[in-house]
Amino acid sequence: MLLSFVIWLENLAWFSDLRSSAYLYPTILALHLTAIALFAGLIVATDLRLLGWTMRDAPVEDVIRRLRPAKGIGFIAAAGCGFVLFAAKAEEYYYNPFFLTKMLLFALVAIHALVFRKIGHGKPRLARLAASLSMMLWISILCAGRAIGYVVGRAGMHYR
Repeated sequence: MLLSFVIWLENLAWFSDLRSSAYLYPTILALHLTAIALFAGLIVATDLRLLGWTMRDAPVEDVIRRLRPAKGIGFIAAAGCGFVLFAAKAEEYYYNPFFLTKMLLFALVAIHALVFRKIGHGKPRLARLAASLSMMLWISILCAGRAIGYVVGRAGMHYR
């Protein structure tokens, strides 16, 4: 059933046109990577502050509050472009183990965010644990995302 959906999605006219475009697909890919750089850089800055390795003069809550709007923009842009890129090659990604790993890691990041947001940042040990797990998860997501393009999949299909 899921496979039928991804095949249907990929074959929508807009995504089919995007897949065959010499300029639009690479442009969206470049925007996706730029948004990831923005979002990931701000995540790293926040995590480094939680670890006490940088911006020690700024209260943790101020760093989080000030970076939140830009992180939101980076996340929305990365996720939006990522969905469009996925939809253009949905069946290929469906079979790609690194794509599936990346999606699983995103689920773990969501759980991490829910758990540690409730705990708060007033507890230094938990804040350091949260930051360490966050960095580990995001580095894993970046590695899995990078590996997606290097896997030869089903029936000899090569991704990207």
